[in-house]
Amino acid sequence: MNQGRWLLLPVETKAREFHAKLLLAAVAAEQGWQVLLGEQNAMVRQLDHLPRGVYLDKSISRTKTKHFRRLRSLGYRVVAWCEEGLVYRDTASYLHERIDLDSLAEADCFFCWGGVQRRDILSKAVGAEEKLVETGNPRFDLLRPGYRDLFAEEAGRLRRQHGEFILVNTNFARYNHFNGENFLIDVLKQRGTIKTAEQEQFFAAWRDFLGELFHGFAAVMPELARAFPDHKIILRPHPSENHRRWAEVCAGIGRVEVAFEGNVLPWLLAGSVLIHNSCTTGLEAYLMDRPVVSYQPAVSETYDSPLPNAISRDALSAEALIADVREALAGNTVDGGAQGRSIAADYYASLDGTLAAERVVATLDRLPPAADDDGSNFGRLASHLKEPAQRLARRLLRPQMAAYTQQKFPGIDLPEVQQALAQLAGAANRFGGLQASRLSHRCYRIASS
Repeated sequence: MNQGRWLLLPVETKAREFHAKLLLAAVAAEQGWQVLLGEQNAMVRQLDHLPRGVYLDKSISRTKTKHFRRLRSLGYRVVAWCEEGLVYRDTASYLHERIDLDSLAEADCFFCWGGVQRRDILSKAVGAEEKLVETGNPRFDLLRPGYRDLFAEEAGRLRRQHGEFILVNTNFARYNHFNGENFLIDVLKQRGTIKTAEQEQFFAAWRDFLGELFHGFAAVMPELARAFPDHKIILRPHPSENHRRWAEVCAGIGRVEVAFEGNVLPWLLAGSVLIHNSCTTGLEAYLMDRPVVSYQPAVSETYDSPLPNAISRDALSAEALIADVREALAGNTVDGGAQGRSIAADYYASLDGTLAAERVVATLDRLPPAADDDGSNFGRLASHLKEPAQRLARRLLRPQMAAYTQQKFPGIDLPEVQQALAQLAGAANRFGGLQASRLSHRCYRIASS
């Protein structure tokens, strides 16, 4: 019934989203959809010339309302999920910052990570029960045995390159942002998220708390290096953080390296133990059966995230951190114990059984079709010249923003998409009948051959 229907999957942060949306694309294409997968900015700038279909966005924040209305005016269907919707530090601030009722009203449906997020959203979006669907997210499908084999080759390469290593994952972008410590507060003011002095004080205190964590992690790096002389320490910053600042912090510390490349999952598979704080990566590592330690040099009932810390062994000091890591390297359990999975199940809807990607596609199958207009082939042809020219102009006129965008999405080409699709087919033992081809600039069609 879906032959010829289009699903558009824009990717903003490549390291986090690409493989998950590739899996969703493969599941949809297997069910007869044609899928367009590509860079978010490139896709948005070419909407007038792309095939009309279902457009899946990464959030329903207040900045999305105008965008969703444009999509609908062009004949697209709009669906969404929230990439930040599994792990958030404060429910009230999450709903205020990330969940906008006007944007939700423009979406045909919203895919929830699980019961906790759905209940929290319903406390604000009263009466939206039918629109909020618990599916999980394809990012976590990749954690399952079999699908995680997609990253086995890359994990092996990382082990050969780095030897035994301890992975430190940071998540302090509200303080250590690519564009400066005050950038996100300024953005929230511009967007209207911060309207009062009280709201500004709340977000400033959040920034300052993450500053304490940043400096606590910075201070412990030399101690980790001294405590584990047979291991390299790899610090992997959040995609939105200032990576150069971390490189300066770690400069001169033997066997400590700052690295950010590719999906985090092969790093989790290759590393001996993960150290994090209130980060989704902690839950990802736990569900991949990797040892996890939450380092908490500062604590806050408001700004700490309960889920990833609940499934980790908490270390409140450098001495406790070193002891927990030592236990992990010795093969002893350092995770949340037998209760961890039951805690995770309340937050995440698809730990077992049907894949989240399959649940999403099953929901899409029930949507009415989009407009019949298939876009302009001439416009897509022109975009091969126009879009690179616009990108060059942005690099010249707004170099800081262009550099930030480049860090989050360093590029993608057809051979990379084809290789990743072939690796996914091998790991999952399915999707062998799918092909990828280029449709427009940085946008690729995935469909049955």
